[in-house]
Amino acid sequence: MAGTPEEDLLAWLEREEERLGFTSVDDAMEDIQRARDLFYDELGYDVTDSQFIGLQDALTIRYTELPSIGVAYSRVEQAWGYQPIYRDTVTGRFISGSDVRSALSTLRGG
Repeated sequence: MAGTPEEDLLAWLEREEERLGFTSVDDAMEDIQRARDLFYDELGYDVTDSQFIGLQDALTIRYTELPSIGVAYSRVEQAWGYQPIYRDTVTGRFISGSDVRSALSTLRGG
């Protein structure tokens, strides 16, 4: 999972949240055993150490890095599933996913 692009980590996290529930995944990511229990009980597979770290990295992006660059994350339920929404915290304007990735890349010096 190391070196996985941010958009891939966030997309993976969002897919798992759709399957398991938004707060269930966030709560389980505090402890690898809780994450393993949740994923095994609900989906029948055991989360590896690298998958656990990848999901934690995605949560760090969402809850630490995005706010540090002035981006708020939310998601809206549509008829076809959930849509991630990014907004500028100062203006409230919508921000595209590609602009968010670009800002994250700049933050990381990439």
